[in-house]
Amino acid sequence: MAEEKLSQRRAAELSKKNLNRADLTRQNLVGVNLARANLRGANLSDANMVCANLREAVLIEAKFYNTNLTDAKLSRAKLDGADFSKADTTGADFRNTNLSAVRNLTMQQIRVARVDETTRLPQSLKAKMPKTDAN
Repeated sequence: MAEEKLSQRRAAELSKKNLNRADLTRQNLVGVNLARANLRGANLSDANMVCANLREAVLIEAKFYNTNLTDAKLSRAKLDGADFSKADTTGADFRNTNLSAVRNLTMQQIRVARVDETTRLPQSLKAKMPKTDAN
């Protein structure tokens, strides 16, 4: 299955599957369940992943260039080296997620996403986060 295009129907059945290095470029993956799937090195560029379930998925070195991740669920996903260039993260759930080693994530992408104290940000963005001390 690696390096091939997948139909939307097949993509809907991929929870826990191995999609190592899969090419999902420009695919319509709205609402797809990829929870706990292995998408290491997958190309998800220009994909429509609105409301996709990527909880606990392995997305190490995945490419999210210009991907629509609106309201996607990414909690506890493994994202080391993932590239978020121009991705739309509006409402994307990054709670309980380590983003410290992702690439090309901007403060604007963080502002529109769902993050909390359990979200680990890249060092370059931590300094830009507003202080929320109650003192």
